[in-house]
Amino acid sequence: MASAVQEVSNEGYPKVATHWEAFKEWLLPSTAFARSETPKKDLKFGRVMIALFYLGLTGLFIYTVMRLLYSGRIELFSSLYKVDYVEAPSLVFCPFNPNAEIDWPAAAAPWVTARKSDLQGSHNLNVSARNCSFDRACACVDMGAYHLSDSARETDPGGSADKMVFREGIEIRSNFSDPSGDHVLKVGIYDNYDTAPDWFYVNQGSMFIGQLELIIWTVVDISIQGLVNTFKGDLRAMVKNRHIYRYTSQEVGDTRLSHETSIRYEMKTFFVEETMSSHRAFSLYTVGVIGALVALRWVVVDAFFLLMFPAWKPEEAKLEPTVRELSSTSLWVRNLLFCFGEDAEPGESEPLLEGKGSQA
Repeated sequence: MASAVQEVSNEGYPKVATHWEAFKEWLLPSTAFARSETPKKDLKFGRVMIALFYLGLTGLFIYTVMRLLYSGRIELFSSLYKVDYVEAPSLVFCPFNPNAEIDWPAAAAPWVTARKSDLQGSHNLNVSARNCSFDRACACVDMGAYHLSDSARETDPGGSADKMVFREGIEIRSNFSDPSGDHVLKVGIYDNYDTAPDWFYVNQGSMFIGQLELIIWTVVDISIQGLVNTFKGDLRAMVKNRHIYRYTSQEVGDTRLSHETSIRYEMKTFFVEETMSSHRAFSLYTVGVIGALVALRWVVVDAFFLLMFPAWKPEEAKLEPTVRELSSTSLWVRNLLFCFGEDAEPGESEPLLEGKGSQA
């Protein structure tokens, strides 16, 4: 049986005889509210609130780990920023059906032309097509040597009612044809940073006018294979960027009147949304994120104690054991949810000591 009289250790904590008493002392030392008018009542309330807080924090951590292991969920970190210019996206023209080959009509050379409209006017671009393969044989038109700049401005500085906002645009015309009877081209958009195209379909011989939005997906692959590839010279093996283009367009003019297909595009905005994530649901990167959340645990705990049980005096906050008091938030929660009864004896609060001295 534990002694009825508590002895105090050299560190200032009461000596305890059972694991339960040790657990309660770990939650909140018995001397935490020594200067309160109702120390026992405040101590019970404080230990209950801290136990509930740690229970909720542990439950949140377990839920996060379980979601990571069994749901395949990958956490994302997103940011939005603006750029002054972007690389002009390149195009790839493919036949409609897989395992087919795009037709290069011999009598239709040049097979591709490009024209850019900017503040200096409209002028031709020096472009050419080359063979490229995906799940079908296609023709790629590289535009990496050109840019689309954020030159949007009012064309009428006088501010008349007919003012317009100008955006640079590029039009690419091609004479490639689909060998099938559908006469539909599969068109992809890519750039030099990410050669995996984003696809859409157009009717051969039609004109499409649209706007582009750029989304960057940064894939972090902190793995053994990624380290090996980095040491072999691939400096981007562990951090790769996926450039995802969203092309919103509409078909204009009469279709199927010629074999020439026109794709015209401009940037809708120069705001870029960048998203960072790991390559797979469970990776060293994800473990690092969990480690960061665990490290933030101390910040959350300190914020909780500062909100609910601040130090009696701020200069004593780093002393052990810290003498605390109930904040106004704690008093409101206690009065709303809990009722622990009255203390058997008054605490040694400073006002009570002053009152006893005046009576003597």
